[in-house]
Amino acid sequence: MKAAPTGRVAISGPRPPQAANPGAPAQGAAGMADVHSQNLDVLRAMAVGFVVISHLLIEYSQLMLGRFHVQSLGTLGVLIFFVHTCLVLMQSLERHGSTGKHATRGGSFLLMRAFRIYPMSILVVLAVSLVERLWSQGGPSITTIVSNILLIQNLTGAPSVTPVLWSLPYEVQMYLFLPALFVLASLAGQRAWCWIVALWIAAIVVILLVWRLGLNYELVKFFPCFLPGVLAYCLRHSPRRYPAAFLFLFVCAGAVSFPALVGMGCSATVLSWVFCLLLGLILPQCRELRTAWLRSCGKTIAQYSYGIYLVHVPILYLLFRHFHAIPRPVALLLFGVVVPLLAFLAYHWIEKPGIAYGRVLARRINGVAVQKPLSV
Repeated sequence: MKAAPTGRVAISGPRPPQAANPGAPAQGAAGMADVHSQNLDVLRAMAVGFVVISHLLIEYSQLMLGRFHVQSLGTLGVLIFFVHTCLVLMQSLERHGSTGKHATRGGSFLLMRAFRIYPMSILVVLAVSLVERLWSQGGPSITTIVSNILLIQNLTGAPSVTPVLWSLPYEVQMYLFLPALFVLASLAGQRAWCWIVALWIAAIVVILLVWRLGLNYELVKFFPCFLPGVLAYCLRHSPRRYPAAFLFLFVCAGAVSFPALVGMGCSATVLSWVFCLLLGLILPQCRELRTAWLRSCGKTIAQYSYGIYLVHVPILYLLFRHFHAIPRPVALLLFGVVVPLLAFLAYHWIEKPGIAYGRVLARRINGVAVQKPLSV
């Protein structure tokens, strides 16, 4: 949900010899951790596309297309973000761990993530809150603004000042668990994937138990959606059995079946667990995309996807609701111009400097030169 979003992944140090790692890729097959992953770029671009399309359809009063539950298409995009982010951040922890001290790895990781996520989200919260206060008699309360700035709305019960902010608290809170999961994966070695699957099952059992007891399970219901990203990391040396098209056909099938099943009454929560698990299993087993124009488009959109994710709803509301006198085709055209422009400016003026400053602070904590972190 989780930020400049690219699929740059790399591990440090020599690869284990194939004889010692039965799960390593076959001779000549590129492992997931060796190169810039174009698959992850395109996957992230698809995710933000699903979110934007769903909000556009909803704005055109298309809450349902037959039995197709439109909002669930946006939810699917967020689920893809969850899996993608955990996978790439596990890779980031591995790279970061090779240059930093083990005792400070988790702290510097969280610091860099804070400078990656918060500058842009804080700006959006303040801008939207200011516009609402100037435009209407009310506007969000101070408590709501503070909750959104800290990204703790799911803890305080405060509403999100813009709808897409709902996912960021879950993502930020998941960061707290990733260093421990990385240690678990490192210690477990080749059997790490077994431990992650066991955690996935245990998390679902706990959630169902909490639900059965009539307690609030909102805080933990997305944990099984994040864990498959860790699972994909544990399977990163798997042989590349399938072409890239298999991954993207699976995602497209999910974009059709997930909203359709929700529209027919199936539980979106249960479906999200299954979809994310399958995505985490499929991701590391697909070969890299070779189509040049798709690689280029995916990389560009992925780079600016965090900005697109955050700004598209405020611009949508501004053009389609506040300036409702503008003809819809003109508003749609303006939307297609303003959102990419703002995302471009946000990345180069806010996100990229924030990432760089977080890297500087992490270097000071570790007392060594920190490699360029993965951007997600």
